[in-house]
Amino acid sequence: MIVGHYAAALIPYGRLKEEGHPFWLLLLCANIPEFLWLVLAFAGVEEPVPASVLDATFQNLQVQMIYSHNLLPVLVQSVVTGSVVWLVTRHHVLSAWCAFLCLLHGLCDMLVGFEHQWLQPDSPVISLNTYGRVPHLAVLMELAFALACVAWYVREETRRQRPPSRRRVIRLAVVFAAGILVWLPAATLPLRTLLPH
Repeated sequence: MIVGHYAAALIPYGRLKEEGHPFWLLLLCANIPEFLWLVLAFAGVEEPVPASVLDATFQNLQVQMIYSHNLLPVLVQSVVTGSVVWLVTRHHVLSAWCAFLCLLHGLCDMLVGFEHQWLQPDSPVISLNTYGRVPHLAVLMELAFALACVAWYVREETRRQRPPSRRRVIRLAVVFAAGILVWLPAATLPLRTLLPH
């Protein structure tokens, strides 16, 4: 998943905003493995091939995300994330949600993403590798997940007697749908071929 991880932050947001916790923190924690991967990729540790995003497709991209996305490292990231949030805020519920959002990132990528293992590249594969096998379906699965998160948020807000406006719901749905569907062509076609020459 790419954009869908941001939508996951909507799941606890309704409850946590009542206590004044910022949405940006939930967005950050939902994407810890992604940010770690970017740092490691730039450092040459988890470098993708092809190196240019313009030449990459979901099907031809090869990357071993050993430290950022394999299951055991994501479990460690989740514990560290929750612990840091707790040390800073001393709020148990917020820290638990932040840890869960980090873990959910890894679990979602097992369903919609690249090949991931338990730990090392030679350990058992525990993901579906939908980006490599059925990339268009993977993008649509991510869209379904994001829209389900928006629906969850709307339901929770309505249950708390503060239903979001129709305009806000449409904006959320459009932002996530556009952010996800823009990747549909790149599932099998390099971005370079889609750009005007």
